Amino acid sequence: MNQKPAPSRRHFNAIGGVLALMAWAPSTWADTFPSKPIRIVVPFSAGGPTDFMARTIGKIMSTNLGQPVIVDNKPGGGGVIGMSEVKNQPADGYTMVFPSILAVTNPALMPKYPFDTLRDFAPLTVVGFVPHAVVVRSDFPAADLQALVAMSKAKPDSLSYGSSGNGTSAHLGAALFAQRAGIRATHVPYKGAGPAVQDLLGGQIQFMFLDMSSALPFIKAGKLRALAVATAKRFDGLPDVPTVAEQGYPGFDVHGWYGLMLKAGTPAAVTQRLYAEVKRALDTQEVRDIFKAQGISPGGMPPDQFTVLVRNDLAMWKRTVEELHISLQ
Repeated sequence: MNQKPAPSRRHFNAIGGVLALMAWAPSTWADTFPSKPIRIVVPFSAGGPTDFMARTIGKIMSTNLGQPVIVDNKPGGGGVIGMSEVKNQPADGYTMVFPSILAVTNPALMPKYPFDTLRDFAPLTVVGFVPHAVVVRSDFPAADLQALVAMSKAKPDSLSYGSSGNGTSAHLGAALFAQRAGIRATHVPYKGAGPAVQDLLGGQIQFMFLDMSSALPFIKAGKLRALAVATAKRFDGLPDVPTVAEQGYPGFDVHGWYGLMLKAGTPAAVTQRLYAEVKRALDTQEVRDIFKAQGISPGGMPPDQFTVLVRNDLAMWKRTVEELHISLQ
């Protein structure tokens, strides 16, 4: 009977070398990363809040990492084009995507949404939370939500609300509020917040759920008035404006967030390095001051917490869209 030769010392040395390489590789990735420019894909046009946040933190990250951090705008398809760009890149951390909350609302609204957000992408961190305010024109007769609801109930279908588009958090938030308040109001979608605000100022629509970064300049100028803040807690920049929950709708919490995601499968060491650098940028007083002036609350939660937030929001918006019978068709 033929017997297999016993493993040689050289054989054991080879195995030991492989194991040593495996143990050494993660720390080496962290130590040598990045060795070339990093790209942040923004799935929206230049000039919006996502683009602004990406460029603000990207500048600081470039300095700290010693490599350029390039912001690459890939608008279209409600964020789908930009996310596709990252999904088709290697899972090496050199390409990140900067989606908005559309990453968790689109799956509920699009029957043929081409991604599984948590299977295809790895949440890194929230860069900024942007609360929504319920706003009306400064001379609108309702002074609070109760008065707005009373006006609508006295004359059903007399009020209309605008949004920056079908399926946006502004649209879904207002629709959810109308359901909770038991009122009928007409939704008027626009191609962006700008045209909607102009019609709000002109009296063509009566109220909006408007992101704070867009609302603050008009509120400060006295052109719009905030009746409520849609998040669970009051907004620091408007401390005297009560929340929707405080005005009779407990548990109401519609929040907008903008975060960074990597392609699923990115090495853990690279993920942690990127998270540390984004958090480092967000913790600077410079970024905090810039974000505050724009109505943005800095994020910074670690990847595991952001993953939980994404998972919870996916479930919440799926349930909301089904209950309200909302579709993009």
